[in-house]
Amino acid sequence: MIKQLQERVGSKPKFSVENFQNWAGNQTSSVISCYPATKEEMSNVIKAATAENLVIRCAGARHSWAPVFADNRQICVNTKNLKSDYPDGSNIRADFTKRTVDVMAGVTTGDFKRFQVEQKLSILANVILDLVHVVSVAQTGCHGVGKDVQCVSDYLVKMRVFDANGELRTYSADGDGGDVELFRAVSAGFGCFGVVYDVTIQMDPEVIVKTGTSYPNMKDVFYSKEKLQEILENNWAVEIFWFPFNSHPLDLSNDELWLRTFNKHRLQGTETVVSHWFYKIKEAYDFISQEALRIVSPFLRASDSCAPHIQWVSFQTLKHILYPSGDIYQELPNAIHFRKYLDHAKVYDLEFVFDYKGDYSRLMKIIEVVVRQVKQFAAKNQYPLNVSLEMRFMTHSDAYLGTGSIANPRYGGTGHVVCIEVLSLKGTKHWEEFSTAVGKEWMELGGVPHLAKQFEHLPDIYADIRQKMAPQIEAFKDSLGKSGVDSSLYMNTGMRKLLI
Repeated sequence: MIKQLQERVGSKPKFSVENFQNWAGNQTSSVISCYPATKEEMSNVIKAATAENLVIRCAGARHSWAPVFADNRQICVNTKNLKSDYPDGSNIRADFTKRTVDVMAGVTTGDFKRFQVEQKLSILANVILDLVHVVSVAQTGCHGVGKDVQCVSDYLVKMRVFDANGELRTYSADGDGGDVELFRAVSAGFGCFGVVYDVTIQMDPEVIVKTGTSYPNMKDVFYSKEKLQEILENNWAVEIFWFPFNSHPLDLSNDELWLRTFNKHRLQGTETVVSHWFYKIKEAYDFISQEALRIVSPFLRASDSCAPHIQWVSFQTLKHILYPSGDIYQELPNAIHFRKYLDHAKVYDLEFVFDYKGDYSRLMKIIEVVVRQVKQFAAKNQYPLNVSLEMRFMTHSDAYLGTGSIANPRYGGTGHVVCIEVLSLKGTKHWEEFSTAVGKEWMELGGVPHLAKQFEHLPDIYADIRQKMAPQIEAFKDSLGKSGVDSSLYMNTGMRKLLI
């Protein structure tokens, strides 16, 4: 097969057999790999795949936990080397008149962050990671944080995508020949419409935020709907982290939370954003702390009993050295991508998305699932949650498969979205048992998994997603059919299970 493909495309790109593995190592396959560098090369790969009746899937930074990559004997197109056709040869360019930015496949969120800061522009939504690809983040419906913030896909206004004939098609969300309904599918298309060449993102002028860091007691927040309501309604954006067993003596009821808040701010008087030296020092801290986590990972995997003690040490370091309490002023991109080197210590990640309906009692029940399971496993001297519980709050997505779509008022939602996830180090004992127990309870409470995270081990999960997101999935499939794209060229097993 390699020989036939190579004969069809010529000398470039080179095809090879690769034992594919995603970043976390939970998705593996034997694929036909290639790294096209130009539009012409990408088009030729697609034409060759069509001729040989092979499926194509893309891989950016390989950071998803979900089955979104190529299956065995499918073509894995690695997009990191794709060059733009922009006249200046750049991979990111801005139109300041329209306040839009074109971003090529292969551009990382870190590259995009630096561009935003330099050009004094902001996108309100983005992931914490600075090492994944912007196009991949949008295609898999990923999200940021903010009470009126949608997922990344919702800020796209145009895309260029290679269809099944190798032709570059333009999709638009605006009124100038655009198709809004179709764009709601393509913007978070999970690769089903073809290979994305670039995306155009609607930007805001530079946003400065007052970033607050505090460490309230867990019982004062998780068990108080009044406090939860106060935190969420009095701040524009809220992130809450819980690292179990961070109290001394080890007692969950005395644990503290790491609370991060962002509020848009107009600088006054002597107020200034933190300098580049702040980030230089912080980058060093991030490197050291992530390397330390990588080094202790084998001990955590080998001995459950040491997990609470390492959690305590890690949390004290975070609280007193890495992120001391207080307020600072930052450009929004720096506040969003607040931590580097997260790839050094590999983790598993189960994340669910809920419409909590503005009901803080309901929100407490969603949180209590994790707290109760941690207690039950600890009673057996098992500590499968050895990194953190994390929560971010946002509003609904208009993209059919975007994070928060479940809360879209169009389908009866209220727009009150909580994205809640549990993270543990790769290889953690009892992770599957723990995450399955948590996931099953979250399913019963009406949540759906983030489609780019780890979920396929949960029993009957695909049927559950299809039932809860039936209108969105049907609209997606309808748009895919009307687009005229031969989606069979781009469909792997995971997407077939979702869209069956």
